[in-house]
Amino acid sequence: MVLTGSVYSKSLDIDTWISVAFPDRKGSDKPHKVIYMLHGSSGNSTNWVQNTLLPLYSQDYNVVFIMPEVGNTWYRNIKDRGNYFTYIVDELPKIIKNIFNISTKREDVAIMGNSMGAYGAMKCALSRPDQYWLCGSFSTACVTVREYLDELREQKDKIENPNMRSVYGPNLICTDDDELFKLAKKASEQPINPQIYMTIGKNDFLYEPNQYFSEKMKTLPLDFSFETWEGSHDWNFWNQSLKSVLDKYYKQK
Repeated sequence: MVLTGSVYSKSLDIDTWISVAFPDRKGSDKPHKVIYMLHGSSGNSTNWVQNTLLPLYSQDYNVVFIMPEVGNTWYRNIKDRGNYFTYIVDELPKIIKNIFNISTKREDVAIMGNSMGAYGAMKCALSRPDQYWLCGSFSTACVTVREYLDELREQKDKIENPNMRSVYGPNLICTDDDELFKLAKKASEQPINPQIYMTIGKNDFLYEPNQYFSEKMKTLPLDFSFETWEGSHDWNFWNQSLKSVLDKYYKQK
C-alpha cells in the first residue's frame, strides 16, 4: 500500500510532501523495519513509487519505505531556504514514528537514494553512523563535491549548474560536512559505522568519479561494497540497484 500526503516541518517551516509504502502485515504489532528513500535533484517524493517496483518490494521484503521531498537542495541546511539535512536525520524520523508503527532501532533503519539522493543518503549515514545500519547509494552524484564546485567556479557567471549557487552560496563554498570521503574517514574511526552498498552503471556519465571514489573508500576500515553492471543514469538501473541491495541485506517473506 502507498500513501501520499504532506506534513508540516519545523526545520523547513513549510508543509512538505511525503510518500510512504508499507506492507500488509495483519495481526502483527511488531514495529516495521524502515528504509528512507531519497530522490534526485530533479525529483520528488513520488519518483520511487512511480518509476520502480518499490511498492512490491515493500511487501516482498516486509519493510516500510519513507520517501520525503526536499527539492534540489542536496540535503543541506541552507540559510534562508531551510534546514534540509536536519529535517531528514532529526525531524522526519520523529514525524514518521508518531504516525506509523516503525522501529527506531539502528539495526532496523536504513537510508538509500539515487543520484543527488545517493549523495544525500551517504552524507546522512556517514554523519550519523549511530542512526543507520545500512546505506544504499545508487549512481552517486558529487562524490567529490569540493572539486566539482571548483570546476563550476572557474566557469564564472555562465555555469552549467546555476542552481548550485542557491545551495552553496554565490561563491560555491562547501564545508567538510559536505565532503563524503572526509565524512567516511571520520565515521571509520567510530565504534560503529554503517554498511555502505554503492552501485554505478558502466554507461553512466558518473562512472569514472564513482570508480575513483570507490577506490578511496576501500582504503578505509568500513564495510563497503561497490558493484557495477551495464546501465545508465536512469530508473531501470536504479530499480535493479534497489532489488540488488534488498536481496543482499534483507530476507524475502
